[in-house]
Amino acid sequence: MDKKLIAISTNGSNGVSLVKSVNEQEYKKLINDQEKHLAKGEKLALEHKELHESVEKRLNHYASLQCVLAKTIYDNFVDRGLIENDESFQQMWYDFYFNDKELSFESAPSEYQMILAKVVALWKRH
Repeated sequence: MDKKLIAISTNGSNGVSLVKSVNEQEYKKLINDQEKHLAKGEKLALEHKELHESVEKRLNHYASLQCVLAKTIYDNFVDRGLIENDESFQQMWYDFYFNDKELSFESAPSEYQMILAKVVALWKRH
């Protein structure tokens, strides 16, 4: 019966902590255990990626909600005559909603930018 000399690394270290001589049956068992361990690692990596994507999706959703909430507050102030209406800003939002265009916050009125900053700050507190 042939014996095989194998090295076993434990505790995730790069160094070899044990060198052992094993028979064919024990060798096959160790290879099977290794494959199970690698499969479990791949499964955990996939679950981690899916979780990361889910969190990223939720963060983007909340960021969008913050922008819409700030726009609602801005429109309320415009309707009450407390701040001037900016037609290009209104057109930008119209194009965002109905024409799937990107929002450009750099060209947004300073009042909207201030409202958005406060909404984000309040959101972070809770």
